[in-house]
Amino acid sequence: MIISQIKMKNWRNFRNVDTPLGRRMFLVGANALGKSNFLDALRFLRDIAKTEGGGLQRAVSERGGISKIRCLAARKEPQAGGQVCS
Repeated sequence: MIISQIKMKNWRNFRNVDTPLGRRMFLVGANALGKSNFLDALRFLRDIAKTEGGGLQRAVSERGGISKIRCLAARKEPQAGGQVCS
């Protein structure tokens, strides 16, 4: 499966992201802009889909719980979510 688009809402330091993904992507930017958090969203999806020892609860707990994943600006909209298009 090739992921062609990722949408994130209230994920770590992102309020709302809708990004098309190409065959090869480069994340470039200054420190503390969210490059690692963007990659962690993809790792989170991988962890959910693992056949052995995976799942949503484990992926969330490995990241320190939902409060560590949820965007700090999410007080107004507390629901975290996302969508992947393939």
